[in-house]
Amino acid sequence: MAGGTAMRVPRKRCAYCRHWFQPDPRTAAAQKACPDPACRLKRKQEAHAKFLKDNPDYFHGRYSQVKTWLDAHPGYLPAYGGAHPEYRLKNSQRERLRRLRLKLCPVHIQVTMLRRKARGLMDLRGVDIQDTIRLRLDGLLGAIGG
Repeated sequence: MAGGTAMRVPRKRCAYCRHWFQPDPRTAAAQKACPDPACRLKRKQEAHAKFLKDNPDYFHGRYSQVKTWLDAHPGYLPAYGGAHPEYRLKNSQRERLRRLRLKLCPVHIQVTMLRRKARGLMDLRGVDIQDTIRLRLDGLLGAIGG
C-alpha cells in the first residue's frame, strides 16, 4: 500500500450462500465466508468441528480448571440461566426426559447393591470426568466379577 491507498482484492463467492462479496485484503486468500452472520456462523461451526476432529484430547483434563473458575465466579451459572431462557427450557426438557427414563427403568436389588459398591468411586478427586467415568465402569465390572 503506497501512499495510503488500499490494495484492491478481487471479489469472491461465499462458500455458504454463494453470493459475491469483497474479502478483507488482510485475509483474502483464506476467507471463505461473506460478512453475513449466518455464513460466518456456519464457517465457525465448520472450523470448530475440524479442530475437535484434529485435536480430540484438547479438552481432556480441563474439568479442574473449569471448577476453579466457577468457584471464583459464584452465581455465574444461575445468572447465565436467567439471561438465556431458551437454555433453561432446553435443559429442563433434557432433565425431564432423564427422570422419565429412570422412572421407566426397573431397579432390581442387584442393581442397587452394585450402586452401593460403586459409591466409593464417586468420591474420586484429581481426575477428569472421562477418567472418573472409566474408573466407575471398571469398578462396576470388577464388582460383578467381569
